[in-house]
Amino acid sequence: MLKNIRSYFYNFKKYQSPLERYLFPVVLLFYPLIGVNQGLDISDTMYSLTNYEFIETLNPMWLFSTYLSNVFGAVIMHFPGADTMLGFSIYCSFVTSIIALVSYYFLKGFMPGWMIFIGEFIAESICFSPRVILYNYLTYLFFTLGTVFLLLGIFAWKRQNLYLFVAGVCLGLSVMVRFPNIVEAALILVLWFYGCITKDKLQEILKRTGVCILGFVAGFVVPFIFTVAKYGISAYVSGIMGLFGMTEGASDYSSGGMIGLIIEAYMTSISNMVIMVPCVAAGIIMFLLLPEKYVMIKKILFICGILVLTKYYFATGVFTRNYYYYDSMFQAAMMFIIFGIILSIIGSLGILNGSRQEQTLAFTALMLILVTPIGSNNYTFPILNNLFIIAPIVLWLFRRMMQRAGEAHFNFAWEAIFTFILVVLFIQGALFHFGYSFMDGADGTKRDTLVNVEKAQNMVTTQYNAETLEELSGILSENDLLKTKVILFGGIPGVSYLFDLYPAIDTVWPDLDSYSVDNFDNQLMELSVSDEPTPTIIIGKDMAEYANIGMKYDILLDYIVNHDYNKVFEGDRFIVFAENR
Repeated sequence: MLKNIRSYFYNFKKYQSPLERYLFPVVLLFYPLIGVNQGLDISDTMYSLTNYEFIETLNPMWLFSTYLSNVFGAVIMHFPGADTMLGFSIYCSFVTSIIALVSYYFLKGFMPGWMIFIGEFIAESICFSPRVILYNYLTYLFFTLGTVFLLLGIFAWKRQNLYLFVAGVCLGLSVMVRFPNIVEAALILVLWFYGCITKDKLQEILKRTGVCILGFVAGFVVPFIFTVAKYGISAYVSGIMGLFGMTEGASDYSSGGMIGLIIEAYMTSISNMVIMVPCVAAGIIMFLLLPEKYVMIKKILFICGILVLTKYYFATGVFTRNYYYYDSMFQAAMMFIIFGIILSIIGSLGILNGSRQEQTLAFTALMLILVTPIGSNNYTFPILNNLFIIAPIVLWLFRRMMQRAGEAHFNFAWEAIFTFILVVLFIQGALFHFGYSFMDGADGTKRDTLVNVEKAQNMVTTQYNAETLEELSGILSENDLLKTKVILFGGIPGVSYLFDLYPAIDTVWPDLDSYSVDNFDNQLMELSVSDEPTPTIIIGKDMAEYANIGMKYDILLDYIVNHDYNKVFEGDRFIVFAENR
């Protein structure tokens, strides 16, 4: 199979250099901009934008646990054109481009550019997180930079200590982007792994480790000093300690809960892949029967079997054509990742007879897969957002595995299965990238309407979303509520950003499980005795089923009754309360 592939693509060799030098980087630079004006999500997406705009009102736990991302977002808002959602989104899209291009140019020293491009294209395609959520994308940026500089430091003969120090700085900064990123320190195992397989002296390994630790401390301490100087050490400590208290109302944020979700995601995907085992086994047996005869017919038959398997996966919902939602590509991506784990383990063990650098790259991919989802309660979705280094290495390891396995015809069975997953992921990922927008239109409703709201200029959303937001805008304007402070409830935190409504308490999303009932109650008690105890209250009717949302809603309704609010509007989606004038 490998020989046939080589001969087919040899004719395109003359185009390889200009494509890798010019076209591929340009595609990776601008590809993330596709869909930049699609969707108007007033939950997670605009929650982040609200936090950037009103950073001074943020709850200390959220402020300090994602400090650099909030500061960076607040800074971007002062860029030209970033005062609208579209403008801000365009700036943030280039963070993804930078991650892809850094990975592309670094990995070109180890593998062909076309192979890296395929991996980066897939990585950009299946990025599901809204581009404006910077605590995700800055995490992946610093994680990628830290990985790149760590590998440069490990492999370099000159300036090794500088590279290792910078790697530590990047990973230290990542902790200030999002505090749970402290688990990325586990990447030091890559350095130890390389020292082990090259039989370096323990003293040298410890010295390099010390340089990395020094950089890590520097990367964390510098922004930490500025933070403490502005807010005080006690505020920072209490804010971070609040992270460890989140599990009281949100069990999925506990260590056991997060690990459980990761294992559940893997087990689901493995159960979907079990059917591949007899398929590959049958293919191998078929090729071993009359081994040198009817080879092409056998390959055609096996490919037909793969087409049947594809039909089965679509029929059972493993793959879907819902390109407006994750399920269109999630299982294909997980299958790719599981194959990636297998290939990375094989590559790490040196079975492929590659160089020590190749072994280290394989181990790096394995570490990135294992570490990335830790600290998140989003199953294995964070890995899908961080395939920039992983995907090209997995493709390279697949090629090396094909070379190591040789030309025996029975290898076609497992090679074709991996190729099938790769092709499905490439196509499904691209279609997902063109059709998806976070939350907006997730039920399949077409996004075909522009919104007549200043901050949402040129954004395309569903007709219902546009009409209800324009209706809310009109109500706020008619009742002179656009200059008031606001309490939001019911999963609508983005209303604050969209209409420039200053938050009256320290969160615009109090219904989240990670925001405790006591916090909400205390904030309303403090507000009750303040100079402005009756801010506008806007409630979203479509409330999510959070664990304590009923208790919080009762507290809010009591506040509305006790302060003699007037209901000025109730529609299909929103309820608006204002002070009784």
